[in-house]
Amino acid sequence: MEFDGLDGPALVRAARSGDRDAYGELIRRYSTALYRLAYRLLRSREEAEDACQEAFLRAYTRLDSYNERFAFYTWISTILTNISIRMLQRRDWRSLPFDPELLQEAPVFTEEEPEIVLLAQERADVLRDALTHLPEMYRQMVILRHWHDLSYQEIADLTRQSLATVKVRLHRARHMLAVQLGERQAQGGIA
Repeated sequence: MEFDGLDGPALVRAARSGDRDAYGELIRRYSTALYRLAYRLLRSREEAEDACQEAFLRAYTRLDSYNERFAFYTWISTILTNISIRMLQRRDWRSLPFDPELLQEAPVFTEEEPEIVLLAQERADVLRDALTHLPEMYRQMVILRHWHDLSYQEIADLTRQSLATVKVRLHRARHMLAVQLGERQAQGGIA
């Protein structure tokens, strides 16, 4: 069966009616994006693969609970994020290594002049570099909040810290970043 013209909800409907190939197509379409998300959260190839497999299995067994008003990716990425957070809670979050590759900028989708695209990429590079100079406890907070879009409460649950501690550390991290970026701008490092 050809699946090129079908969107996520149509593939889910086909999978619900017993078409295993339709679910295979969902896996094919979303596995790379889900793996990237899991790797960014877990920072381990093996654990990211395990989390993805578990998310696809869990989603398959719960296809009846999928609400077609939402994108399939949104639904399954929520499942994957919850699995990943539980995996992280089983280990000490402070021991996670910082990998600058995790902070790769999302592609710039713009029809702007090449100079504008280059400027945006340069600014993103400066920000990633500034993040590498933050103390680990602050860097993790920024990454979880701004790259993974976790709420303050989700970060508190993940790191097993109080909500107040999360808020204070994020505030301090943002202040440190602002100081660093201000210094770089004064030195001519940011356009």
